[in-house]
This record gives sequence, C-alpha cells and structure tokens, in this order.
Amino acid sequence: MILSIHNMFPRDDKIHVVRDNETETWRSDFTERKAEVPQLLLVEQQIPESQILPHFHGIDQFQVFIDGSGRLAKHAISPISIHYTNAWTGYGPIVAGEKGMSYYVMRPGLDVLGSQYIHVPESRQYIKRGRKRFLLAENIQRKTLDDLRKMTTIENDRVIDVAADDPDAGVFAHIISMGPNTTFTGTDPRLGGGQVLFIMEGSMTHDGKELGLRGAIAITNVESPVTVKAGADGVQIMYLQYARRPTEAQSTH
Repeated sequence: MILSIHNMFPRDDKIHVVRDNETETWRSDFTERKAEVPQLLLVEQQIPESQILPHFHGIDQFQVFIDGSGRLAKHAISPISIHYTNAWTGYGPIVAGEKGMSYYVMRPGLDVLGSQYIHVPESRQYIKRGRKRFLLAENIQRKTLDDLRKMTTIENDRVIDVAADDPDAGVFAHIISMGPNTTFTGTDPRLGGGQVLFIMEGSMTHDGKELGLRGAIAITNVESPVTVKAGADGVQIMYLQYARRPTEAQSTH
C-alpha cells in the first residue's frame, strides 16, 4: 500500500479530544483509521502549559514536533525534532510551551490499544510486553527554497540510524535535500516496518502526483522502493522507517 497526501496542514474537520486529565487537544487524521493502514495524524496541543501525561502505545511510532515549543519529559522540544518509540515504551509528559505546540504522529498501522496511561493500574499489564526504545533527534534545520535552488547534488543527513544487528534494525530518520528536478529512490521498504516521506520544504512528484509543502507518502513494507522527483525549486524530505518486526509482534494489542 502506498498512500499519497498532498499536504498535512490542520484539517477543517479536526477532532476535539479531551484527555483523562482534562487536557484538550485537536487531532487531524490524514489516513483512514483501519487495521493495516498506515496512520498519519497531527496533534495540536495549543493550551499553554497543558500536559499529556506519561503513557505508551501498543505500536511503534514517530512523533515529529513541527510548530511551537514545549517539553517531552525532561527534554526541551522545539521545531524540528523527531521522537521514536517502540511499542510498549512509556514517554511523557508532553508539556506545551507558552504558545502551544503541534506534532505529527506516524505509525505503521492502527493503534488498536490506544493511549495507555502509566498511572492507571489496568495499563500495567502491558508494560513489560516489549523491548523499550526511546530515540530523539533535535534541532533539525529546514533549508530555504533559495538553499534548495542552488543545490546540484543530493544531501542525506542521517539523524537517526540503528545498526543492522540491533534488535530494532530498520529504524532510521534521514533528512534528504534535493536540488531542482533531481530524483531520489528510497531503500527497500521490506527491510523495515514501513516508511514515510514527509516534505519539509519545496515540492516533489511521485507516480504523476505533485505533493506540496507538508505533503507525505506512506509506504507499507510489502512495496518496492519508491522514486520521487524534486520540483522546480527542489525539495527537502524527512524520510522515516519503522523497525522490522515479525508480523505478530504488534498484532497482540
């Protein structure tokens, strides 16, 4: 399955969510909430100093902090930061700064279990189920269109990369910067648990479709490598891949 989304700016039909501690957020869904469908969504946590309490999910995920500022546990967070956790890994609290914050949540499939808050006794039965992993890449710089227009080669900044013999083999976060009309072919999705290409600046085309700023392509791990072409001004892409897992590894939630 390959899903192309022209852009992932906040939707007009965003969903108002009230958390257990009465924290309010707004969620924009960009993919169907169905099993086996990659999940791409935007969370707007706009109330200053609001907190999402420590919790975990039953599925691997990336969070991309894109606007505003705040704190993730003891880490000060500002754009652009990439956070990765394995299924069953606790994290938080997520605390919004003075002007709030927004972040994308990206998962290889549907989070059937939902948020499991660490302070809730009923959630503790899941805590030891899987290997824990917390990775954070901070201060990722967005290139300007002028920067991209001047480029004649492709740059790859590997901000997260785990070794091939690591238990979480397959996980990476790369920042791909491309000059005008250049092409890039990704790695084989079958080496990981699925991929996301997210446009940080500029535009690109894939399979005849043009994708603009904050556009994205979600790819399941049964597909062949994807090739994209930068637009007339170039493109900067955040290229993410989930860990390679046995089919059943995240299906017990």
